[in-house]
Amino acid sequence: MSTSRRILGCAAAATAIAALMTPATAQATAGANSDLKGSAPVRTVPLGEQDGSRLDFAAIARTAKPLAAPTNVPATRADSLSRGTSVRIAPVAPKAAKMSSKLQAEMRDTNAGGLWPGAPTANPNRQVGKLYFDTDPGPGVSWSWCTATAVNSENKSTLITAGHCVWNTSTRQWYTNLWFAPGYQYGATEGWYSARTMSTTWNYYNSGTSADDMGAVVVNAGSNGRIVDVLGGHGSWFNGATNQYRTSLGYPITDWRWPGYTANGEDARYCQGTDYYYGSGTFAGQNYLGCRMTGGASGGPWLTWVQSNWMGYVNSVNSNKGGIGSSWAGVMFGPYFNNPELQVFNTVRAL
Repeated sequence: MSTSRRILGCAAAATAIAALMTPATAQATAGANSDLKGSAPVRTVPLGEQDGSRLDFAAIARTAKPLAAPTNVPATRADSLSRGTSVRIAPVAPKAAKMSSKLQAEMRDTNAGGLWPGAPTANPNRQVGKLYFDTDPGPGVSWSWCTATAVNSENKSTLITAGHCVWNTSTRQWYTNLWFAPGYQYGATEGWYSARTMSTTWNYYNSGTSADDMGAVVVNAGSNGRIVDVLGGHGSWFNGATNQYRTSLGYPITDWRWPGYTANGEDARYCQGTDYYYGSGTFAGQNYLGCRMTGGASGGPWLTWVQSNWMGYVNSVNSNKGGIGSSWAGVMFGPYFNNPELQVFNTVRAL
């Protein structure tokens, strides 16, 4: 395991922020950065893990087990609840592969976690996929998966996922051999991208709080180029409004802890509805969304302000189910993207 290091800032990212935003938003970002507390740990992936020539990707996809959806860990730090200035990074769409108007008309409010009706090579599923990794950093291999999303940034190579999809708080170790398969549907439809850098919030790294369960991964270019240049990238939104209409995507699989929901993890599923924000109590600093998806969907995006081409803003991710038992089967919690999450994004956006 590489030794984690604390990064106080990223000058390259700071000088390029305005290129992705309107002048008003860029000005707001400077104010938000001044409020950031702590810093994000970063793992640089060894070159050996970035070499896919030794891997049987079909076998990985066939044998991997979903990372179990965790239960809630209450916030222990005050900055998990802080709200700074709203910051939005605009999405960038691919040149083609939009969702048809017919499919758009089929979308409706649902917490069922049903199959996503669009093609894996169309927005927004084209930028969302399965993130595979080895949960055993020792000599053994134990493949697992979460869900992640390609988002727009200066490096055109950044993914947003959950913190528990990159960092094991129990063993205090990074997961290894991360590979991303965007637009997954019974196999990788858009190729495989290896990770070169990963990070999570300081709060999640230090104490595993669900309120800051967000992670970021920077991937290497594929055979056709950088992932966002090829497939497009959704936007990101930090310190934004709550009680918004969300579309959550993920690759869940049946989990006995939340009975009454069945999925096989081979096709994208979704939930839609308006979230609720908890400002205090056990779930403080988290958003709530009616959603029956379970393990494997972890890290999947909550898309907000979705445009006509089905490109939106990632404003949270699938994090935890809040408890064990049938009474929680229709619940999904996600971290509120505030200053700690913005710090992670600013740390990796230009690496």
